[in-house]
This record gives sequence, structure tokens and C-alpha cells, in this order.
Amino acid sequence: MQKKMRAVQAIVMLALIGAQPVARARQVSEAHVVPLTHSTVQTMDKRVDAIRGDRTKVGEAFVIRIRAEAGYIIMPHTHPVDENIVVLQGSWALGMGERFARQRLEPMEPGTFGFAAKTMAHFALSRTDTVIQVHGIGPFSAKWVVPVYELTDHGVLFKTRAEDPGRAVTDFPKDCFALELGSRVRASYGEGKVIGAQCTPGELTQYRVEKEGTGAHFWGQRDELTPF
Repeated sequence: MQKKMRAVQAIVMLALIGAQPVARARQVSEAHVVPLTHSTVQTMDKRVDAIRGDRTKVGEAFVIRIRAEAGYIIMPHTHPVDENIVVLQGSWALGMGERFARQRLEPMEPGTFGFAAKTMAHFALSRTDTVIQVHGIGPFSAKWVVPVYELTDHGVLFKTRAEDPGRAVTDFPKDCFALELGSRVRASYGEGKVIGAQCTPGELTQYRVEKEGTGAHFWGQRDELTPF
């Protein structure tokens, strides 16, 4: 009987010893380092890097990085979950409220942490080309307080959420887009041509400008842009 017990114990010990390297290997394979140059999703107004987890799944931890171009205003929006923000590169600013107001913006430089509680309306400004890192527990999405209209090469799109591809429309506020695509403008960020725009009716319209000869982009409102 004792011999059988020793044999069983030996088998269990061998099984445990054999399993340990596998478990360690699995942990090592799941650990990784993601450089700032990594990029996965691109839209007109920002690029989103999926760093860890799936932000669309309920209860799943996620980490994303958002790359925003200089001058871009993230209009008031809400999230169904808490948003934790850390600035990695550039100069950012965060404000609370259902209408964009520059005087409510709080500056955020690299290393600064910002927090927006779930369902709390907030907005932001990318003062320079910026990379922020956002983490939380899914599902994470952004709903505009006021739906926006986007002027694109494919016409005007209507969007209620930042993630929406947009719905093509022909009926939109006529005062939304004072400048046409291709208009040549200059601003404090440089000069170039208008290649897109985003209108929040009753609040503001901002234009995306491509710098000539560089492929870089910046954003500006009508009164910040001088046609030439």
C-alpha cells in the first residue's frame, strides 16, 4: 500500500513539475511591450491604437492610445463607463460640461492624469499633435451630446457616436460649412488646403487642413483660418 502511495505521489509531483514551465511560458508569451509607433485604426479626426483587451466587451479591462492632431477639439460627449486618461506625448486639455468652453479647459502635459466619470459630459482640446492613453473596463464608446456632421470626399455624414462610420445625408444646416474642400488657408499652425470638416450645429465648425508638401495635418475654426 505504501509503495502505491509513493508511486501516486511521484506521478503527481512529476505532473506538477512538468506543468510549471508551461504556465511560466504562457505568462511570458502574454507579456509584451507596445511602442508609441504602433497604430491600428485611423479615422479623419484621430487614430486609435488597441493596446490591450477589447474595449467593446462588457467587463473586460482595456488599454487604448488615441492620437489626435494639433488643434482638434473633441466636442462634448459621454461614455457608459469611467474614462482614465494619461497624456503620453504632446499637450492636451480636458473640460467638463455639455457645451464646449475654452475657459473650462484644464491643461494636461505628459504624465498628467485625467478622469471623466461614466455618463459625465466632457470635452477636450489637442493643443499639439498628441498621444493619450485611456484605460478602463468595457464597454467603452463615445456618444456625442449633439450629433455632428462631417464634410468628407464622399459628401456629408451624420454621426451620433464617435465610432459610427456615419450616414450620408443631403439635409444639414447650411451654415455648417463656410469653407469648401480644397480651400487654401493659413493659420498659426501653418498653411495648406482644407480636406475635411466637422460641424456641431449651434456650437462650432472645425476644419482639417493638410499642410502642403508635408502630409501633416492640423485643425482650426473658421475665424482661425485665413483663406488665400
